[in-house]
Parts: sequence; C-alpha cells; structure tokens
Amino acid sequence: MSETQTREQLLTDLTQRAAAAEASLIETKGELATLKDTFSPENVRTMVSDYLSGLDDNDPIVRKLRHGSDTNDQLTGTKFARFGLGPSDVEFLYDLMNSRAALGLKGPSEELTKAFGAVSEAYYLTDEQVRAIDGRAIDDLFPRINKRQVKQWEAAMRAMDTAESGYGSQLVGAQYVGDLWEAARPESRVFNLINTFEMTAPTAYLPVEVDFPEMLLVSESTANNSSNYTTVKTGSNRVSVTASKFVIHQMWSGEMEEDSIIPFVPFLRRQLALSLSHYSDSLVLNGDTTNAGTGNINLDDADPADTKHYLAFDGIRHVGLVDNTANQKDMSGAIDLAALSAARGRMVDVTRFHDWGHPTNSEDLVYVADPATADAIAALDPVLNARIYNGGRDLLSGQVAAILGYPVISSVAMSLTEADGKVSTTGGNNTKGQVVTFNRRGFVAGWRRRVKVETERIPATDQTRIVASLRLGFSRFTPTGAAAGIEAADVIFNITV
Repeated sequence: MSETQTREQLLTDLTQRAAAAEASLIETKGELATLKDTFSPENVRTMVSDYLSGLDDNDPIVRKLRHGSDTNDQLTGTKFARFGLGPSDVEFLYDLMNSRAALGLKGPSEELTKAFGAVSEAYYLTDEQVRAIDGRAIDDLFPRINKRQVKQWEAAMRAMDTAESGYGSQLVGAQYVGDLWEAARPESRVFNLINTFEMTAPTAYLPVEVDFPEMLLVSESTANNSSNYTTVKTGSNRVSVTASKFVIHQMWSGEMEEDSIIPFVPFLRRQLALSLSHYSDSLVLNGDTTNAGTGNINLDDADPADTKHYLAFDGIRHVGLVDNTANQKDMSGAIDLAALSAARGRMVDVTRFHDWGHPTNSEDLVYVADPATADAIAALDPVLNARIYNGGRDLLSGQVAAILGYPVISSVAMSLTEADGKVSTTGGNNTKGQVVTFNRRGFVAGWRRRVKVETERIPATDQTRIVASLRLGFSRFTPTGAAAGIEAADVIFNITV
C-alpha cells in the first residue's frame, strides 16, 4: 500500500469520526433541550405538586415532613439551633426553667428568654385567673339553677376548688403542648380514633340521643273543629364527663442547669409523647373503676394500687365484660371470621333503632386486638385474600387487616388474659386473646388540661424532679343513662392463640 493511500484512508477515517461526533453532539444538544423543557421550573413544580397530592397521611414522607424538626430562622446561630431545638423545644425548655424560677432557683437565661420571646406567642395566666375562668365557665354551664341542679352545681364548684388549688401559672398557647399530642398521634392506635373536645369546666355534660319521634299515619283534617293530631315525644338524655388528673413523675440526677439539659430536651419530649400515646390508648380500652381485691378487669385477683391509671373511669372493654354482658362472646377456641362478624350483630339497639355495628360510614367501626390475636386474624384465609385483592395496603396506625371492610388494629395496650377476659396477677395464667369491636361515635374524651411540665430541685439528693401532668375525661354514650344500655362496643374473649 502506498504512502498516499495511507494518508487518504487516515483522512477519511478522521472525517467520518468528526461527522459522527458532530451528529452525536447535535443529538445530545437536542436531548438537553428536551430535558430543559421537561424539567423547567413550572413543570417541576407541577410534578412535585401532583406527587405530593397523591400521598396519604400515613406515608413516611408525609409523617416526616409533618413531625420533623420545627426549626425557625430566628434560632439560627444560637446554641439551641446547634442542638437541633425548634420553637416547641424552646417553649418546653423555657417552661421547665421558669418553673424552677418560681422556687427561687436558677431560671431561664437571658438568651433563652430572648429566644422564647422571638419564636413563641405563649403567655402565662396566674392561679387566680385560671380559677376565675373556671368559675365563669361553670356559671355558663348552669345559667339557671333549679332544685334538681343544685347538687350538680355544688359538685362542679367543689371540683374546681379542689382540683385547681395550687395550680400555679399556666402557659397558654404553648406550641409544644399541641406538638406533644401531634407527635403522639402516629403512635396512638385507639385514642386518636375517639372524638375529643375541650372541657370548659371540671365536669361537662353532653346531650345524648335516646330515640327519634315516631311518624304516624293520619287522615286529612276537614272540619273546622278537627281534633289535633296525636303528639309524640323525642327522648333525650345526657352523659357527664369528669376530668381526672394524671402525672408522669421522673427524677433527674445531677445539676439541672440550662446548658446541661438542652441536649436532652428533644429526648424528653419524645418520651413524653410515647407515654402519652400508650397510656391514652390503655385508658380508653382498659378503664375500670373497680378498686377492690377482686374484679378489676386489669387485675382480677388483687387490689390495684390507687395510682393505677385505669381506675379513672370505665372504658371500652368494660362494656362487654361487665356492663352489658349481652355484648360478649366466650370464644373457647380459635378466632374465625364468623365470630368477628357476629360481634357487629350484637351491637344493635332494636328499641331505639340504632345500629352501632353496621354504620353508614365504614370508618366508624374498628376491631382492636392484642398483638397475638391480631396476627391470628391477619392469617385467616378470607383476610389474606382480601389483602391481596386490595393491594395489601393498611390505612390506620397499627392496622394489620380488614374484616368485611372494617379495620383490625393491633394494640399492645391490650394484653393476653385469663379465660374470663380479665388479667391475672399470675402472668402464666394470661394466655388467652381478646378482640374489642367498637363504634367510635359512641365514645368521647375531654381535655381539661393539656400537658403541663414542672420541676423541683432536691439538694439533699442532688436530684431534680420533673412532673408532667394533664387532666382528661372520658365518657360512653348510653341512651338509658345506665352503663347496661351501652351498645356501641362488644368483646370476644377466651381466644386460643
């Protein structure tokens, strides 16, 4: 091959490569232009908006965004921001340190006070102001006091005086108090399904529907002196909600100085939220006021300590086990779909035409089971087939399955029991499962006081006492005024697991 031919081949090869590179560059420029148009600010904004609008409340991304750190630009550069504290944490810390100042101990520093003022709209009411507000609320509750109401009015006034004595200053509008419950909601599996209201007095009364008026068949009135049509009555009643006080009492070892506690503030808030979620679930599920040597559904063969949280009021399990025993089933074997379906059939008030077990809104009826029983339900063939058909998607916190369209929730607040559905002091006796079916419209909880945090220094032991307190009430609707008339719940017990 001559030298001339070699040069020509080389030039041809280079020309072809240059042309290919140019074509590739033109293609790349076209793709970049297309990408630029596709990911323009307007298109990206639309794509993100469409994606976020398709997420439900239980999506991990939504929960992280909602319950993540509530940072604030006004905290940037402060020592509080360096430890990851947001406005809620600053309020929590300020309230804690301010309670120390009331005892003559070191209170909030100037930097904390300024940070609190910059990020919070909270303010304090004195003990006298709180009692005055309570007094007005009770007066509004009883605008006219007749003979029948005197005892109720006196009881409400006494409750205010005894419960509010020494109450101290109250931090009003604190963000961290609301955030504590918002953080507890994803953990709570039962209480967050119950309707709540703010109590304006220590005891509140809620109207309850008893029955509705009967529609009568009548003839046309044709004479000028025709008789009046027969009248009918609309029955009504009311239930009381009385606030009980609950506390979380902890001891803190060592000096309680602002700088030393700052790193632990998020941890303390998290622990309070976990405690609030668990015990609020346990309260509404396991409440039983029986304070005796036997009979309490949470401690059948021993006298519970007077400080046990479940002694505050009767709860949902108590309905089928004690109050209305027609709403119960002794399973004496493994759980099955027929038993779960039959529970709904027992939740019917035929006298007043109220069908609690078959609500028009499917979200109103809930099954709650101990973890072992919940797993057994989830393993039933009809439930497995339904999960596959529906894509296996759970909607509620702790939901493991759906029965006939209604959610089944696993809750550690419900423990295994004896064969009679009650918990024994001997752990080895508690081997049976339990399922509670309830209509959440039949129950209500009232907040009298959201979480209040106080501290006390104990020099003799080099410790600090931290007390978180709240006041909460709970009530179960009954058209008759008696617990035996409650139809909004049912219990299946003695389940083999």
